[in-house]
Amino acid sequence: MSEPLTKGRLWGTADRSGGPLDAVLGGARRLLPGLTVERLQVTHPGDDDNVYFLSIDSSCVQVDSGPHGRAPFIVEGVTRTETSDPAEAFAAVCAEFGLH
Repeated sequence: MSEPLTKGRLWGTADRSGGPLDAVLGGARRLLPGLTVERLQVTHPGDDDNVYFLSIDSSCVQVDSGPHGRAPFIVEGVTRTETSDPAEAFAAVCAEFGLH
């Protein structure tokens, strides 16, 4: 029996990056019931693990941040948004899930 495929480790509501990304993810969780957040789990300590996968059912959006949840942010789904503004990153996440 195979294990389900995951993109990383589950990133719960109590987990914190330490930067403005926490507000982006918290806002997304409030507006998107059923949202699952996973953080990339790397194999080498020096690798960049500031990659998060947000999913609802089969829809998935990737959010990259700088170290400790700080800017810049890259939101990738159907489109790609690069920004240093957490509010714009949040708006891009919402748009990718069909909220405007």
